[in-house]
Amino acid sequence: MIIRPLNKDDIPFLVSARNTFPDAWDEKMLLSAFAAGNFYGFIAETCGNPTGFITYSVSVDTADLQDLFVAEACRKKGVGSVLVAEFIKGAISHGVKKLFLEVRESNTPAIGLYEKAGFTFLSVRKRYYSDGENARVYIKEL
Repeated sequence: MIIRPLNKDDIPFLVSARNTFPDAWDEKMLLSAFAAGNFYGFIAETCGNPTGFITYSVSVDTADLQDLFVAEACRKKGVGSVLVAEFIKGAISHGVKKLFLEVRESNTPAIGLYEKAGFTFLSVRKRYYSDGENARVYIKEL
């Protein structure tokens, strides 16, 4: 597995990978995020094919995880853990002191992944997602 920085050429993969999920960012939103200059991420590749990604934004000394995706065939193989570790290292390189993320209450695999990476539960955002599901907010102080 190779981990490399995200670039604009990866937008079609990001859109296609997430197009079945509600609340997924579309191409216009991703292009806007890149243009803002504070949007970063990493792509996981196996045999030259993208298998996952993580995106985040940085504002002064905080970073917000925007999205994490691992192809179904590659789940439970450590790809998510590697991408989260790259997010943490990347955020540190930008001088970040606190990391934040939201995750669906029903997404227990992701919750376990984030807690294993040292994130701690902060609060609940009621009806955060478009389908009305609550989000659990997590923080990691660096």
